[in-house]
Amino acid sequence: MQKMIFLFFLGIMGNRSLLEAQVADTAFAAARYSFVHISDTTQPDNPFKENTILYLGKNMSNYTNYDRIERAQKAKANAQNKGLSVDIKDIDPSNIKSISINDGVATVTSNNGAVISFVPNPGAVNSYFKDQSALKLSYIASGGGKLFSVEEKIPAIEWIISQETKIIQGMQCQKAVGDFKGRTYEAWFCSQLPYNNGPWKLGGLPGLIIEAYDTKKEVMFNFTSFENAEGEPIAIGVPSDAVKTTPKEFKQYQDAITNGRAGIAGGGGVVVAGYGSRNGAPAPKPRKMNNPIEKETVK
Repeated sequence: MQKMIFLFFLGIMGNRSLLEAQVADTAFAAARYSFVHISDTTQPDNPFKENTILYLGKNMSNYTNYDRIERAQKAKANAQNKGLSVDIKDIDPSNIKSISINDGVATVTSNNGAVISFVPNPGAVNSYFKDQSALKLSYIASGGGKLFSVEEKIPAIEWIISQETKIIQGMQCQKAVGDFKGRTYEAWFCSQLPYNNGPWKLGGLPGLIIEAYDTKKEVMFNFTSFENAEGEPIAIGVPSDAVKTTPKEFKQYQDAITNGRAGIAGGGGVVVAGYGSRNGAPAPKPRKMNNPIEKETVK
């Protein structure tokens, strides 16, 4: 079973080309957010939380989980300090003694006692790429051992901009309200940061969206910081080997996998997996995932 789990990771990420994107842009700045989502309405005090980052390029952007990137960097540094390999392709499946997976971090122990930790493709899975020149949004997801690029048009949200303003971390922001995917969002944008963008799928305002939340406060994007890119260039591009698909087709694929697993398990009902635990701390209670961020049915 340990080797099967490892081979599953290898099937998704073992091909080096999966780790290489079709580089289309380079980030010149980044905005960080704290994302909060009450994914289970029966547990409003146990929301899913994560730190996210929006990399901004001239034509493209990438919104992704920054916690995962940090864990990958720490795992890589730890392995390098011990003189160990950090490339999954260097791990021999026949030499595995045990493997554990905690919060998306895989830790492999070989028969000779060597330990390697890694996060498979931390900057791609569950990322959102916006290509402003093509008006295209790509969501990167994995399923059944494959990597997918779920593509749709960048949403054209009909924002109503008000005259209401407030200061957020020293920046003058203006309020806008718009409906999107079954929720009404209040967004605060900063025209001093003239980027037609924002966290997740949000955007389309004359300034970067600094803060946004739905009127029920079930989904919240709270601004943390804005910084110019420094040091090694950060490439922005959709993974070249990701299979292109539509939201409808990907949902059908996910449903087929879920139904297949339920059948193998004896037809005991479909268990919908919610967001997992964070930083190694188990969730007090499994989330039912009865309150998706997108409430409208994919057509």
